[in-house]
Amino acid sequence: MHSGQLVVGRYRLEEQVGRGGNGTVWRATDEELGRTVAVKRALPRDDGQQVRLQRREAKILAKLNHPNVVTLYDMVNDGAEWWLVMEYIPARSLAEHGTLPPDRVARIGAQIARALQAVHAAGVLHRDIKPGNVLLFGDDHAKLGDFGISQVVEGDVTLTDTALVVGTPGYLAPEVANGEDPTRASDVFSLGAMLFAAVEGRSPYGVSGNPLVLIRRAAAGDIATSEHGGALAPVLSALMHPDPARRPTTAQAERMLEDAADRPPERRTLPVRRAAVMSGATLAALTVIGWLLANPGHQVVRPRPQLAVGDGRTADPCALTDPAALTRFGEAVEETHYGNFNRCDVIVRSRDSEVDVRVEFLNPPESPPPGRIEQAGPLGIARRPADGDQCGRTLYLTGRYRVEITARQDGDGPADLCSMAEAASANAVAVLSGGGVPRRSTLPERTSLIKADACALLDAAALARFPGVDALHPQAGFAGWQCRWLSTTSRSSLLLRFDRHQPLTADDGRPVRLGGREAFVAADGYGDGTCQVSVVHRRSVDDRAQPIVELLLVVVTGPDPGDRLCELATGLAAPAAARLPPP
Repeated sequence: MHSGQLVVGRYRLEEQVGRGGNGTVWRATDEELGRTVAVKRALPRDDGQQVRLQRREAKILAKLNHPNVVTLYDMVNDGAEWWLVMEYIPARSLAEHGTLPPDRVARIGAQIARALQAVHAAGVLHRDIKPGNVLLFGDDHAKLGDFGISQVVEGDVTLTDTALVVGTPGYLAPEVANGEDPTRASDVFSLGAMLFAAVEGRSPYGVSGNPLVLIRRAAAGDIATSEHGGALAPVLSALMHPDPARRPTTAQAERMLEDAADRPPERRTLPVRRAAVMSGATLAALTVIGWLLANPGHQVVRPRPQLAVGDGRTADPCALTDPAALTRFGEAVEETHYGNFNRCDVIVRSRDSEVDVRVEFLNPPESPPPGRIEQAGPLGIARRPADGDQCGRTLYLTGRYRVEITARQDGDGPADLCSMAEAASANAVAVLSGGGVPRRSTLPERTSLIKADACALLDAAALARFPGVDALHPQAGFAGWQCRWLSTTSRSSLLLRFDRHQPLTADDGRPVRLGGREAFVAADGYGDGTCQVSVVHRRSVDDRAQPIVELLLVVVTGPDPGDRLCELATGLAAPAAARLPPP
């Protein structure tokens, strides 16, 4: 293999970026689509073992489509060689980052816990979770890779090879080191061991140049306790419990890690007037103890004020609104189940006037915000002047995440929009300054789109239908509830976003069936020069027991005629609908 070599007449090798027991990995250029990919070649062996491993890895990756799992594009044969074609991630592994702060490690761990939920749901065990198999890029976005020794729980024939080590000794669960079959619980142990290493700089079994020493320590359950984990330490202990039956599930692990990530760092202060000071680590320990005692089956996320946004899916926009702060302008009613999950509205009605005061969490802007930003403690505040039928305020949080507050006129009567925006902003500032971003008290049902990722609903094959699509640079919205792709050859764009709405009728578009789901197609449904396809995901009720539906919106914008836009939007909505979670 050499730089410049062309594989199957399509993938030109650029640089070898990795080598392991199961093959070599190259950065390559897909000359047909003009994008950078990673290609993995099975190392030749007389018995064909590596090819069989690679074929199995391809089958496993083909089952998975998750934002925290490396995406497989194809598996190709070039003469006597087999290659996996995967997304290329210009990133370093967790192992290459050295030791990291506990809160950062906890956020990374929560992402890998979510990846493991998808892996296990597909009937697969990873069996080799370690720092070298987790890639970090961007703002600590984590992806789990290297499924070379993974196992399909049902229907998989175990490969027998005396040279094959099932897992890495420093991260093996004790039961696996003692010869028992790997399970989901052993993957959870390895997750904890990996995070332990990221905080402590060594595996929980210590350091040794002899892998047999580490295996003996693992078999004996000689597991170290984290010294530098702070609020993360008790979570690591739970994940690495010697008894697999007492370890949390991946879903429980995700919530525990998110909780540890949101705890403020422990402050070492002298006691004042004998006041009992409870550290962040103690609070996290109580959380773990509460889980061990109660082990609830439902999802409950207790309010945890924290200035940083943390996991956007649990940040509660409605906690920043208060209808009472707007009653001087008219009758104020809060709408908690309208629009996307990052949004909460208060409708203010007075005579002929109706104003929607909207509060939304948004990602940081791509460029520095224009205009003056006033500082109010840890918050930055930008006041946007009235512009036609709206007026707004922007609050900048840690990491420049934004809270957009907009008062928009929906009626014809007089309304003081900027005073409404200012009142709503003052309330939000008071809440945030009093402790930070509140968490949702409960999360919606597991079937809700709140845990879905819009960018993961279209794979490379589906995106290829969109002319000139820039598939490598999707613009993800807050918490992954929106995703936009731009065309490199025209002014066209593709948008996927989630929405909540009253049940749809034929007035909302032409009824169709897509991916086995009810959908509605509307030319100019998202504005002039658009076509919107609304796919019904699930039906529910709001706080007032009124029926609502969760929707996937697929919007194509461009200069083409409406019928062409709708043909394209419908063609893209079908595969996206098929990838939605079960309703």
